[in-house]
Amino acid sequence: MRILSKEISSRIRALALVATAAVAIGLVGCGYASSPANQTSTGQSPTGGPATGVLTPSVASINFPSVIVGSTSTQSLVVTNTGTASVQITSASISGSVFTVVSGSPSVTLPVGQSATWQIQFAPTAAGNVTGSVTMGSTASQSPLVVGLSGTGVSTQAQLGINPSSVAFGNVADGTTDSQQVTLQNTGNATLTFSGINVSGAGFGQNGLTTSTTIAAGATATFTATFAPASPGAASGAIALVTNGSPSSFSIPLSGTGQAASAVLGASATNLAFGGVLDAGSSSLTTSLTNNGNSNITISGVTVTGAAFSASGIPNGTTLTPGQSATLTVTFAPTSGGPVTGANVSIASNAASSPLTIGLTGTGMHSVVVLWSPSTTSGVAYNVFRGTASGSEATTPINLSPVSGLSYTDTTVTPGSDYFYYVEAVNSGGSSAPSSEVSADVPNP
Repeated sequence: MRILSKEISSRIRALALVATAAVAIGLVGCGYASSPANQTSTGQSPTGGPATGVLTPSVASINFPSVIVGSTSTQSLVVTNTGTASVQITSASISGSVFTVVSGSPSVTLPVGQSATWQIQFAPTAAGNVTGSVTMGSTASQSPLVVGLSGTGVSTQAQLGINPSSVAFGNVADGTTDSQQVTLQNTGNATLTFSGINVSGAGFGQNGLTTSTTIAAGATATFTATFAPASPGAASGAIALVTNGSPSSFSIPLSGTGQAASAVLGASATNLAFGGVLDAGSSSLTTSLTNNGNSNITISGVTVTGAAFSASGIPNGTTLTPGQSATLTVTFAPTSGGPVTGANVSIASNAASSPLTIGLTGTGMHSVVVLWSPSTTSGVAYNVFRGTASGSEATTPINLSPVSGLSYTDTTVTPGSDYFYYVEAVNSGGSSAPSSEVSADVPNP
């Protein structure tokens, strides 16, 4: 009895091996590759249960954001076999007339771990929200797989944005014009056009915007709002725009105050004192002219009175806007000694107090230049001695320190006086004998 039982048991095991071999051969015959690592050749999962295919989508649903009616948008749907057996996708259908599959096969076999991709397109035909779905039939455990679809169709439209949305000019002098720039932006998806541009309010206007102006989607354009009051007082107005976009009409409020025109020319210094300036030399001083009024000032003439004075920096025709300044330079270059009095610069303009006068004072100073020949001894300097009579030179030199050159300018002379000079060479060893004496007659003045 024991031997018979062993024979029966052996035959059962043999039959089981044959059956297993038949299943394995059948799988190969169906075109499948060798069993993946997570799938047994017996059609069982690693845990011992039956092998199953599981389809997992890359997204639970696909949402198409705003899409302009008449255009299209495409997104990808990736499906992966995350199960333990191959999956045969046998069908793929889509609902919703505005959704289509533009690429991807409706029938495909996915081995374990492999993926397939479909391109889903949304082509709205009208504005509004729409929904649909992709349905896939397969041999997977959760067949059919359904992925939701949604999208929003939007109409083609221009969208008007304005910065600033209102314009305040503040105080503007009568007879003058102030301007401010306004920027228009098309934030829509169609070209913005203008069928009406109307300006209201006394003194207000605009430049740069016409009914021929167009603004492409996403682009900007600028124009200039202007205010030119003709009389004092507060004023208000508006620029009304009619467009093909949203809003279809828009009004830009305008405000400003006209003020009586005033042209006031001021100077940072109304008197320029040059002091003493050597003959044949020169000195320059400046004053700043400023428009302290609220309307433009035009300089029509700059006239200088007084010998040895001249002016530059502000030519005739110079215009100063309110608050603007310009620099006037006055130069004193005396050719004779003595003070200059009664000199001035007169600035003529359209200012209320024209002409503006700048007073000028200065004194021409004589000088004596003493020249000498070099000493035969090298490395020496020189001292200059002066007297008011021949042979009466002082024992102290008039130069504060020895002179290294061969000339000295004496600026401390008095007009109408005579002077006598000699020079000594000096070094560490002492002084040389005096040079020959020279004289100078200083004019008066």
